[in-house]
Amino acid sequence: MLYTEKDRQILHDTWMSYKAKMRITQIEMAKKLGLTQLEFSDILRGSKPIEQQFVNEFCGLLNVDPILILPSLREQMASGQSANSSIKNTFIFDGEITNVTYSGNQLIVEYEHKATPVQ
Repeated sequence: MLYTEKDRQILHDTWMSYKAKMRITQIEMAKKLGLTQLEFSDILRGSKPIEQQFVNEFCGLLNVDPILILPSLREQMASGQSANSSIKNTFIFDGEITNVTYSGNQLIVEYEHKATPVQ
């Protein structure tokens, strides 16, 4: 998926609005995205290309649907083109993971939780 300059501008404007409302710094957001502040800035300024993973993670953190805000995605949906996307989820388990399997679209994680005695 190729994102346009208009998409980039909307991501930038969305970030500026969110940043002002939530009082979060660019460094804090970059950390949440697993980027350096410079990489984050380069993407929003257009020095680096916008990648699908960035859009998914960025919009997820801002709690906005990229299809609703990005013109190229709206056009793609309106024209009926397939819009495959790669999504990454991170989970934290309260214990040690002992086994991970998957079947179709279902992920099964087995883990051992060590209960602490109540005093």
